[in-house]
Amino acid sequence: MEPGAASDATTSALAVGAKATLGQNANPGRAAAYPGHAAFLPYVLNRATSALNADFQLVLREHGMTLLHWRVLAFLRDADGLGVSALANITGSDQATLSRALTVMEKAGYIARHPDPIDQRVAAIRLCPAGRKQFARVLPIALQLHQCAVAGLSQQEQDTLIGLLNRIRANVLTREG
Repeated sequence: MEPGAASDATTSALAVGAKATLGQNANPGRAAAYPGHAAFLPYVLNRATSALNADFQLVLREHGMTLLHWRVLAFLRDADGLGVSALANITGSDQATLSRALTVMEKAGYIARHPDPIDQRVAAIRLCPAGRKQFARVLPIALQLHQCAVAGLSQQEQDTLIGLLNRIRANVLTREG
């Protein structure tokens, strides 16, 4: 799941939160004003994420990867040795989907699973040299796509956008708790 995309749990939390808010603020006989698709945040975020991911997925496919593979490589590059549970959490994927992706990545030589010496049920996922090379091959294209997406935005506008999106995400995650 890329930034802006919602997991099933997040989607459920949003739906429950929205229903609760509707229930509290409902005014019988008066429909809530719909701002239209162009101003409806879930729609706009979905369209922006879909557009960004579509181009990137084509690039990744050419390199034998998926978005999840990319996220795993990116997160392990910054925090090597994460466990499956932590990696599933930060990549926004469920553990079953992530485990299948890790198996593919392990066969490709990108990652290795190292059992925890204390708890054999836990494995640290480590980035292998082939995974580092694969990440380095795709990174310039990913950065180019990023630059295309933010073209025309000042650095301050980009920082504001990222800050606002992180606040929206925090709002959604707060409803889950």
